[in-house]
Amino acid sequence: GGEVFRSGCCYQRGQGKIFYFRPGHETYPTYYQAEVLKVINNAVGWAAPVERPQVTFGNRAEPLEPLPTLA
Repeated sequence: GGEVFRSGCCYQRGQGKIFYFRPGHETYPTYYQAEVLKVINNAVGWAAPVERPQVTFGNRAEPLEPLPTLA
């Protein structure tokens, strides 16, 4: 019995991934159940970025004006 409610779903928006999961209420030890932990672990693996951006340093533009020094 009870209401039907989607407890978990995942989808993509643009280049982001969204995972929603509602296994139960914090009053009960839901988050300690092995099945729930496995779902969360799998979701983290799915949502993790596959391609990471390349970060480069050193290509800085010259400042337009000097900043005042604070005493």
